[in-house]
Amino acid sequence: MSKDKKNENYEKILNGVDLSKAYDMLIDYVTGLPTLNYVLEEIKTLSAKNSAAIISVNVTSIVNIETIYGWKNYDSLLIRTAETLNSMKGQIFRKDDSISVLFPASPNFIIFLSAPRNNQSINIENIEKISRRVGEALKATAGAGGVIPGEYINYNIGLSLISENEMQRVERSLFGAIREAEISGLNSELKERQKIREDIKNIIVQEEVRTVFQPIVSVKDTEILAYEALTRGPKTSKYELPVVLFSAADAHGYSEELEWLCIAKAIVNFNLNAGFMKKTRPGGRSDKGILLFLNVDPKTFMEAGIIVARFSELVNKYNIDPRNIVLEITERTAIADFDSFRAVVDDLKKMGFNIAIDDAGAGYSSLQAIAELRPKYLKFDMVLVRDIDKDFIKQELLKTLLDFANKTNSIVIAEGVETQAEFETVKALGVHYVQGYYFAKPSPQFIEMIQIL
Repeated sequence: MSKDKKNENYEKILNGVDLSKAYDMLIDYVTGLPTLNYVLEEIKTLSAKNSAAIISVNVTSIVNIETIYGWKNYDSLLIRTAETLNSMKGQIFRKDDSISVLFPASPNFIIFLSAPRNNQSINIENIEKISRRVGEALKATAGAGGVIPGEYINYNIGLSLISENEMQRVERSLFGAIREAEISGLNSELKERQKIREDIKNIIVQEEVRTVFQPIVSVKDTEILAYEALTRGPKTSKYELPVVLFSAADAHGYSEELEWLCIAKAIVNFNLNAGFMKKTRPGGRSDKGILLFLNVDPKTFMEAGIIVARFSELVNKYNIDPRNIVLEITERTAIADFDSFRAVVDDLKKMGFNIAIDDAGAGYSSLQAIAELRPKYLKFDMVLVRDIDKDFIKQELLKTLLDFANKTNSIVIAEGVETQAEFETVKALGVHYVQGYYFAKPSPQFIEMIQIL
């Protein structure tokens, strides 16, 4: 096609097109880098002169970063990645080498390495060395200045060579090389995923989960009503945080096994703590029927008769009264079928189990769960407790929940209380029980006496 004909076609296409939208497709609005389409002509020109190479960088994680930490923090990670890659120009690769993203907001970065200036072909060993240095530099700065921990961030690095082939259109040759580089990186990603799967399997088989307990206390005298059991993965491992552990298990089909392991471990450790308290303090608080709050994913309840049988087996095996257990329904997964869910909950209530709704007031789903399940305990979301002393709207939300709880004979627990001002505010509004770092951090052992931190 002649240059004049091409320009004529461009004019027809651009006629009436919103140029700001076209700009957004050519320049990544997250990182400020050009997209592949923007630099394509430049790459074609350079690659036509001699062989060249492509390095593909794909930002991945053992968890769904954007879902857990939010899109703003994910965008910040992509911006940091772009800045780190740009800082490598003139050091790891040449200043005039091209860096782009596959498409706007993409986690896929493409580095185009032009041929050596001495007109020699690119050496594959040199490209492999450059790609290793790129990976090392990215990993070294992965968590710097961001909310997302660096150990949860992976960079899959792939590479391929671009060789001139007169029989093939240049664009298809380039896209083929990019795909080859991505597949090269994907192979390392698959190896990493296989390792994660083996890690989670071993954690479950070897029962390497730990239980820590955080007390739920009375605002009147700080006497302990209950302990919430919280799960931790192997200490100092990248699975130590529960959000990472459960996300990885869910991604690899082990969520059910992990859930029941954590529940069993929590009951065992609760009994050990309660037994120790009875021995050391006969007639003390442990004799008053302290409750155990267990976090349970709604997905577990969808097993219908199985969940009732398994909980029955657990309470018999570990000799614990179901009336001392509160099943705290979390929102890791949404409740799809409330009729079936309610039937299972009713069966568990008949056995003596109590029900709590976590994150009450935080959204429509929790309000629907309250209406459908009639829980005994409502846990006011920690996000709404944060700075409640300064926020009139949060105070009104809590008042509404308390009024509702009074009418339905439910008990409200304010969780995530971290300051005296937050404590005094929820107390003044009428909350009877609280939980949070202001009273005690989660610990493997029961707290004998609450001391305000």
